[in-house]
Amino acid sequence: MIIGKGEAMYVTVKSFFLLWLLVQPSTSHAFSIPKLPQPTVIVGNELQEGRDLFLHCESADYDLGVQHLHPHGTFSWSFKLNFFGTTLYHCSFQWDFVLHRFDIYKANRDAARCSLCSWVVREDGPCLIFAGEKDQCSPWNSLEERPNFLS
Repeated sequence: MIIGKGEAMYVTVKSFFLLWLLVQPSTSHAFSIPKLPQPTVIVGNELQEGRDLFLHCESADYDLGVQHLHPHGTFSWSFKLNFFGTTLYHCSFQWDFVLHRFDIYKANRDAARCSLCSWVVREDGPCLIFAGEKDQCSPWNSLEERPNFLS
């Protein structure tokens, strides 16, 4: 099928107009995209016997560095979810000569259950804390016995 010059111009103008409608801010909720709250992760040290906790958290785009948490200390950060909904922050946790790993924020697991994701680290695993509800504890992703990674 051959399109004439006039028809091609009509298709181009129509396409441009539709694109313009999509990118215009709308006062109607019919065209608005729901804005998700910006997630915040809090990690607290609840190790027994007053031990210090070292944690190192990062995503594919951001390295939050090594953090030193004294007993009952906390570290927190906020971030935006990526377009694809695949945001992942993983952390290494160390005390004494034990090193654990855990995916502290996985968008496909956490985006619907918490915008303020408050975790406490215990010897047997990290626990997600919900006000007035039972903690949701998870096993570590891995366990390694190794010399101190801060040395």
